Parts: sequence; structure tokens; C-alpha cells
Amino acid sequence: MTAPARLPGLEAQRAIAALLVVGLHVQAVFGIWLPGWFSKGYLAVDFFLMLSGFLMMRHTGPKLTAGLSPLAFLAARYRRLWGVMALGGLIGAPFLWSRAGSLDAFLPPFAANLALLPFPFDGVLFALNIPAWYVFFELVANAVFALVLFRLPTMWLALLAAALLAATVRVALDFDTLDLGARPETFLPAFPRIFLAFTLGMLAARMTLPRIPGALGLAALPFAAIGSRVIEWTGAGFDLAFVLLACPIALIGALDWRHDGPLIRAGGVASFPLFAVHLPVLEAMRELGFVWPAALCAALLSAGAIAWWTNRPRRSMASPTI
Repeated sequence: MTAPARLPGLEAQRAIAALLVVGLHVQAVFGIWLPGWFSKGYLAVDFFLMLSGFLMMRHTGPKLTAGLSPLAFLAARYRRLWGVMALGGLIGAPFLWSRAGSLDAFLPPFAANLALLPFPFDGVLFALNIPAWYVFFELVANAVFALVLFRLPTMWLALLAAALLAATVRVALDFDTLDLGARPETFLPAFPRIFLAFTLGMLAARMTLPRIPGALGLAALPFAAIGSRVIEWTGAGFDLAFVLLACPIALIGALDWRHDGPLIRAGGVASFPLFAVHLPVLEAMRELGFVWPAALCAALLSAGAIAWWTNRPRRSMASPTI
């Protein structure tokens, strides 16, 4: 099956998922907002991973089969993700410095986090820019994909997904949440969660998928995340249902979405810059005395500016991205 050059539904879905994460962090930085409706925003990460597995299997797998070097692929992925994440880290550097209090305490987490590597500090693994924990796991999943997973037959992938599901259920019940990965104590338990969503995305890319209306797909993530608070279902059971039901509905439905336009294109392009820099920008605005609406606008404008700069027309032909 040949994929279209652009999938506007997936671009819109990336923007929706990024906004759920932003909503979660607006609550965390500025206090309770909209009765905790974005408290499940961390589950947008599972959608990102499912989408990544889907696109990797659909687009990158054939390139690897045709001879693309795994090392070249991973180097390109790292370069593509590092620049914007490093910018977010530099924005967050003053806050890391204020918590470290000395150059000796500041330099190790700064250097490690700037390179997208975890370093335990102040109760988190990426004190420079907390959302970088997801990018680290994304790169780990990409590496395993390029080295092993893209070669596995579908039956083996299904068996792997079943084993990962069992492990994910276990850690979800142990912690009563799937909000795992950002802290030292949840680093190892996060691996089943990460690879479950990623593997389900790979399986979806190999399957004949049912048709789900695009509008239902685009509504699935926010409806489920906000609905959790409305119906007061907030424990591990909801998190597992979100990954196993809401994320696949969102992915499959987005593939059916055919409407396009400047807003969707802008949202798709700006979704990763927004994810990468929003938390340091929110923290900076809070420290400067601004209220949350101004801070949110600053985060959105910063992401838009980065997206424009990184996608501006260039005189020379840009290298194809992987």
C-alpha cells in the first residue's frame, strides 16, 4: 500500500496530542486549571509512540529493507530531534542553575540532558527540560526498530505486543498509573509502556484497518482525556483503556480525515516545537510574573516561530528527511 505524501489527519492529531501535554503542564506550573481536565495529558505520549511505530513501519522499514544503514537512520533521527530539544534545554538552563546552586552540580545534568541523555537530578531524569524524557525513549525505540523490530514477522510482533501488554498491565497496577518514565524510580518500569504503544503502531501499519470516521478519530484523545475527569475514572484501568482503545481510534480515524488547510498544516509543523519548548517557556513566564494565558500564548508563539524558521524556504535543495 502506497502512503500519500501528506496525511492531514495525522498532522492534526499530532497538534491535538501536543496541546494535551501543554494543558497538563499549564496545570502543573500555574496550579489547577479547568478542574484538572488535562490531568491525563501524559497519555498523549502513548499516542505519539503509537504514531511513531506506525510511521516507522510504513515509511522507514522499506528503506531499511532496501539497504539504508541503521546507523545513518539513527544519526538522522537524532539530528532532527536534537536541535529543537536543545533550544528548549537552553531556555530551561536558568531554572536548572537556580536549583543546582553551583557549577559542579549544574554541569553534569546540563551536559547529559542537552545531549538527550538522562541524569537523575532533583527527582527527575531531565531537569533541563522534563519533556525530553519522551524523546530519549523515542530514540531508544527507533534504535531497536532499526536493528531488530522492522525485520520481525507479523506473528512475532503480535506475540511481542502480547508480552508487552502483560508487563504494562503489571506496572500500571503496581503504580496505579502509566505516568512512567520521567523519574528515576519509574525509568525501568516505563520500558513496557513505551514499547507496547510503539509495537501496536507497527502492527497497525501491517494490518488492514477498519474504517473509523475522521471526526471521531480527532475527537478521541481530548474526549477520553477530559472525560476521565468528568466521570472520575482516573486510575490505572483508565490509562490502559486509553492506550488500547482511544489511541488506536485516534490513529485509525485520523487516517480517514481528508480535510486540509493552513491551520492543519501549521499545527502539524508546530507540534514538535511546541512539545519541545513549551515547559521552559511556561516556567520562564511564571518567573517573570505573567499569568497562565500570557504564558500559554508565549509558548504557542515560540513554537510557531521555531516552526517557521526551521521550515522556511531555502535557496539550496534541502536533504530529504527520514
